[in-house]
Amino acid sequence: MRALVAGLLAVLVLTGCSDEPEAPVEEPPTIAVTGAFGRPPVVSFETPLELTEEDSEVLVEGEGRQLRDGGPVLLALSAYDGDTGEPLPDRGAGTARTLLLTPEQVGEDVHPLLVGTPEGSRLLVTQPVSDDDGERMLVLVIDVLHTVAQGEELEPQEGMPTVTQDDDGVSVALPDTDPPASLEVDTVIRGDGHQVAPGQAITVQYQAVTWPGGDIYDSTWADGQVPRTILVNDTFTGLRDGLVDQTVGSRVLVVVPPELGNGTQTLVFAVDILAASDVEEDVEPN
Repeated sequence: MRALVAGLLAVLVLTGCSDEPEAPVEEPPTIAVTGAFGRPPVVSFETPLELTEEDSEVLVEGEGRQLRDGGPVLLALSAYDGDTGEPLPDRGAGTARTLLLTPEQVGEDVHPLLVGTPEGSRLLVTQPVSDDDGERMLVLVIDVLHTVAQGEELEPQEGMPTVTQDDDGVSVALPDTDPPASLEVDTVIRGDGHQVAPGQAITVQYQAVTWPGGDIYDSTWADGQVPRTILVNDTFTGLRDGLVDQTVGSRVLVVVPPELGNGTQTLVFAVDILAASDVEEDVEPN
């Protein structure tokens, strides 16, 4: 041990006394990323990017729940060719994708970067890749989207069901009255994202219960389930009408009468709108 310490000290002394000029430190390439969180970013850099080792940077530090290993994660991935600067739609086009935080699903290189990252964060990752065209750099912008509604809490509408949230998700409590005969919509939390448009694909967390009865009709909060991507136009007419024009980040309570829903029961949906994108952007419903 003494010999090892002495050897290290000798190296330090020799290094400190050396007259050799220090090698210049190469600055990493500048990559500019702009654009709203959760939407396809605008990325610019000088091309081609020089081949380097993988690097990552936190562009925006989120304040949401921390991602846990193996748990559900909602990511918006945008990838760019380091040689041309062009987007790579097959590797991610800024659309939301629901995954489990495992090396198999998010990639062995990205997995350790995401574990413990808070929702609401934006990451920049550069890494070398090789294919039939040779080696080049890949630029990834990763938005870690929220898996619960985020925004301004609003006063509940009188006579409507109520929504509560805990670590296990959300639940709906019904008032001791008969259900309304018409469609009713109440925005519980107003998000600050873009508006949902007809024909879009939306990624949501939700619970649906029957009224009366309060039996669970459907839920993404059940054990083992994750946020779900649905086509707005393929849902019940009443649910579609209740969600269109709402903003991403919102929690919306929609009471759907039978004639606008399943035809037999009044259904109450508590829906967290987590992301929305055009179907042309290659969002696959799940």
